[in-house]
Amino acid sequence: MAVKTISRNFLKFLVVILAFQDVAAGVAGSIMADIIKAFPQYDPTIVMLVATFPGLIQIVPALFYGKLSKMFKKRTLLFVGLSLFIIGGVLPTFVDNLWVIIALRGILGLGVGITMPLSVDVITDFFDGRERDFLIGFGTSTIACIGAIFFQLVGGILADAYGWHYGFLTYLFPIWILAFTILYLPEPERKQVSKVDSNQAAVKVKLPKAIYWVSLGQVLYSGLIFGYVVNISVVIQADKLGNATEAGLAISIFTFGTLIAGFLFGKIKHKLPTMYLPMAVLLTGIGMAICYYAPTLTMILIGSVFGGFAMGIGLPGVFTRVSELTPVGAPSSVGLVVAGQGIGGVLAPFGFQVIQNIFNQDIGRFPLAVSAIGLVLLALIWGISVMKPKRDIEATLSQ
Repeated sequence: MAVKTISRNFLKFLVVILAFQDVAAGVAGSIMADIIKAFPQYDPTIVMLVATFPGLIQIVPALFYGKLSKMFKKRTLLFVGLSLFIIGGVLPTFVDNLWVIIALRGILGLGVGITMPLSVDVITDFFDGRERDFLIGFGTSTIACIGAIFFQLVGGILADAYGWHYGFLTYLFPIWILAFTILYLPEPERKQVSKVDSNQAAVKVKLPKAIYWVSLGQVLYSGLIFGYVVNISVVIQADKLGNATEAGLAISIFTFGTLIAGFLFGKIKHKLPTMYLPMAVLLTGIGMAICYYAPTLTMILIGSVFGGFAMGIGLPGVFTRVSELTPVGAPSSVGLVVAGQGIGGVLAPFGFQVIQNIFNQDIGRFPLAVSAIGLVLLALIWGISVMKPKRDIEATLSQ
């Protein structure tokens, strides 16, 4: 089917809305208490797989996204990814078997593992320079956060009004995204090496080692942010700084900071062309430190919006850095970032538990301190690596 000719602004709209469902698995988090009550015969940890399983499964297609993007057209991947997302998201509405629900959530995870790297990849296919930077920041931070808020809020409203099953109907919403993109989004032209290098074109293009190091950094970055997400509500309630609603407000403020940062990512990257990523990680760590030392709810909210804003620069920063490092003719590498993000989220609870056991500490403020220290160290490592002389970097990448 021929795709209609569209304006450049409409193309920008189409590529950024692909990020709307990037963190939509959070619907289950907003109705988890109701799901646990519905399955009293199962341990709550097992029931929580409904929320965590998609993040684990999305790692698999994300790892192979580069190969998939070479084998299939982007529009085909888009159709498959969004279809899996909608099918795996909606069907739990009609199921009462916990294991079937978990399996369906895995199908949703497969969809996210395709659409999340694709949402960045199509931006780099159609745009470059400051336009690309703005759209990656706007998509991965602003639009993804709006999507997260929408899915959590609407899922909770439907669950409260009609029962927890109906919360999953929220996943019908992306049908319009599927329809719009299939109708109007053109297939990107495949980037080819120049004819001068035609003899080298047959040789398999290797990815620079720096891409793997940045992706490993994303594992640590995502894992360390997990320390905030899980523990901030514990700190607020245990220290009697607020109730559950105010604990939820802190996480909402964090998300709002990320959302705002998406508008400004392109400008910040232009002002700090080499140091934008280490600076973002450092500021995220400072946000965690403010929350750790905060004696009042107001200070925790300040630390939260600070850390969230910094993460809104750091997340698109990792995607942009990997896109810039990927040679023409090589498979797309953004899937490695998505996989790194998923792996960090999966391993974080175990990593924090080990550190807490070593220092004989409990949940609450201590994990926030671990996050702050870890993020500052990661920022220093990334800062030193980008300050290397250019020849050293080129030598490293060519190895």
